[in-house]
Amino acid sequence: MSVTLTFQSSLSVPPTASGRKRWTRDDVAFLSNAGLLNGRYELIDGELIDKMGQNRPHALAVSLVLSYLYLRFGPRRVQTQATMEVREDDRLTNRPEPDAVVLRTEIDRNPEGTDVLLAVEISDTTAADDLGFKVGLYARAGVAEYWVLDLNRRLLIAFRQPDATTGEWRERYERREGDTIAPLSMADHPIALADLLA
Repeated sequence: MSVTLTFQSSLSVPPTASGRKRWTRDDVAFLSNAGLLNGRYELIDGELIDKMGQNRPHALAVSLVLSYLYLRFGPRRVQTQATMEVREDDRLTNRPEPDAVVLRTEIDRNPEGTDVLLAVEISDTTAADDLGFKVGLYARAGVAEYWVLDLNRRLLIAFRQPDATTGEWRERYERREGDTIAPLSMADHPIALADLLA
């Protein structure tokens, strides 16, 4: 016996340019509650992205970044792969889970973008999103600083001073393997980029 599930999202979202369905938070909640969506997924611009099955370099880089951030900010202000709330008009089709975030202060809820001093994405197979749509998404959310650690190109791209209105960043830097980097909020404690690269 086969069962067909039908559901209608409470809000209509236009399909993508390719004609694929754009998912909403309500859609994802329905699928999860019905047991049709297992594991961890991130919702980015209406696309469901599987967060399971990290490869070894990605997992190691996450550990190295977290070790540095824990040491500098303490474990209560650092979260890993947890939901971050974006700007209200982006929430319908977006529920990002950065690889790491540093909070301004300890909180007991999902952080808003303005609660985040630093968001970090480790990029290997996700470079198109991490250096594409998420750049504007995090700027509009008011994240103070955004890092993309690009494992394939062995570099780190840092975005600073967001403009929440335009979704652009006033500053963009690239650091290579021989360089050092430090968050703006901890500028006197740099780390060699080589120590973050798996």
